[in-house]
Order: sequence, then C-alpha cells, then structure tokens
Amino acid sequence: MAIDSIDHAVGLSSRRYGGVAAIAGALLAIVGNTTLLFINPVVSEDYLSYPVTLAQFRWGQLFFALTQALMAVGIYALVRSDAARRTRSTKVFAALAVIGFAITVPGELVLILVADKPFDSTAVNAASTLFGIGLLIADVGLIGYGVAALRARRWPRGWAALPLVLGAFQLLVVTPLAIGVSFTSMLTYTAIALADLLVAAIGVRLLSTE
Repeated sequence: MAIDSIDHAVGLSSRRYGGVAAIAGALLAIVGNTTLLFINPVVSEDYLSYPVTLAQFRWGQLFFALTQALMAVGIYALVRSDAARRTRSTKVFAALAVIGFAITVPGELVLILVADKPFDSTAVNAASTLFGIGLLIADVGLIGYGVAALRARRWPRGWAALPLVLGAFQLLVVTPLAIGVSFTSMLTYTAIALADLLVAAIGVRLLSTE
C-alpha cells in the first residue's frame, strides 16, 4: 500500500512538471515565432537567417531548441501518464513520440551551422532534414498513442484525442505548409501556433489529472 502511494506521488509529480514544461515550451515558441513574424527584416528573405542577423538567428535557434526540449518533456510526461494502457504497441508509439520530439532539439541547433546560406541551398535542405525526420517520427508516435488513448477510455474523449489530433495536424498540415509555402509565411506561422497550442492543451490536461 505504501509502495502504491509512492508510485502515485511520483507519477503525479512527473505529470505536473511535464504539464508545466509543455505549456511553457508551447507558449514560448508562439512568442518567439510571433516576434520573428513582425520584426523588421534586416537581411534578404532568400537567406535562412531571415529576418534577423546571423548573430540574432543563432541565439534564436538556442531559444527554439529550449522550447522543443520543454515540449519533449511534456510529451514524455504524457506517455508516462495513465492515458493509455501500457501494451507493447503503445510502448513503441510512446517511445517514437518522445524520441521524435527529442530529435527536433538538435534539429533546431544544426540550423545555426547554415544560418548564412540561402533557403534553397543543399546545405540548408540537408540541415532541415534532421528536424523533419524528428517531427515525422514524433507524429507517427503521437497518432499511434492517441489511438490507444481513445481505445482505453481512461481520459475524457476530447482530452484523449489530443495526441492523435496533434500528430495528424503536424503531419498533414504543418509539414506540407512548411515545405510548400515557407516557414516565414503567415499561413505556416498560424499552423505552427495551433500545433503549439495543442501541446499546451496536453500540458493543461496533465496538470488537471490526479
């Protein structure tokens, strides 16, 4: 009985920290992207560092790497929660979701190395691939975990659907827009902001569970 109480306390603490991390990471990302959207450009839009200087871009990528790391902590807390039964397949999807989000952290940092290159350069395309791979892995994991959460019926249906909605939205909306339109467009910004809000919503749910 004492062991169960300890496990419950540890799990509750993990969910609280994860919830705070998810919300903080998501909101900070929105603030950062909003700042870039409305800042006066100081470089040509053909270059990766647009609209800021190389030095500002490098600091910015450190900031965005932090936001991704915080959201990864939130996703880890999600898959450690009681939202879905811990079957073998669910564990695989959970691992993919966490690993994918974790990969996006170096995915942000590696762009520092090509900040002075044109958007359409081979170097930028290669560097951007790391973030894209991480996001794809995370989306597959989130979709699979979300389906498991809906089947488990441990969370209210709307909350349980959040991982599935987040993964599907990133896979079917955010990624195509980022590739086909550009990261700096208002349409892509809006889509990314909505994805961040879904992460924040997961954080809210984690904080509200007992």
